[in-house]
Amino acid sequence: MNDDPLLEVRPSWWSFFWYLLFSWLLIPLLIAMWKHAAMVLFVYEDRIVLQRGVLSKNMKEIFISDVRTMDTNQTFAQRLLGIGDLKIATSGTSGYEDVLLGIPDPVGVKDFIASQRRSISAR
Repeated sequence: MNDDPLLEVRPSWWSFFWYLLFSWLLIPLLIAMWKHAAMVLFVYEDRIVLQRGVLSKNMKEIFISDVRTMDTNQTFAQRLLGIGDLKIATSGTSGYEDVLLGIPDPVGVKDFIASQRRSISAR
């Protein structure tokens, strides 16, 4: 089994627009860089791994076969910028297991995970 991720997703820089707009103050720029580095989503053949944190790492692993629902949310401005939010619900939880804010092409990521899920169930 190949252990390289099929997809890696980080928050879009557009999610940090206000921090970047006031980056001449330096502190907002550092906050935007910190938040951008603090979350990454890896999609493997059979699982999704969400890694959060910069200095300390928190990793959550969700098996694709356990994913029940994926919802996307995009405001008008987010649609213009090509970013949005992805919510993932599993069979083991009520509500959403994870909410990923400000990721690029959330519908494409959702469709990619759904295609991986279909390929797993076809095996």
